[in-house]
Amino acid sequence: MYLGLISTALAFVLWNRGVQMLNAATSGLYFLFQPVVGSLLGWLCLGEQITWSFLLGLVLIATSIWVSIRFAD
Repeated sequence: MYLGLISTALAFVLWNRGVQMLNAATSGLYFLFQPVVGSLLGWLCLGEQITWSFLLGLVLIATSIWVSIRFAD
């Protein structure tokens, strides 16, 4: 339980520090990468399979972030 609380608190502190260093809109875009990172860690640590739907989702997420950053005006 303590390990979960400490890691959650550390993640919260680091996320808020990142928001302070960047603006909220830019840091919010990186929040979209959480499912990708979670799936990749599941593949790496737990032997989960990478499917075509995952790859399609990865392309859609990356494209949406690129479009948001590229045309931010």
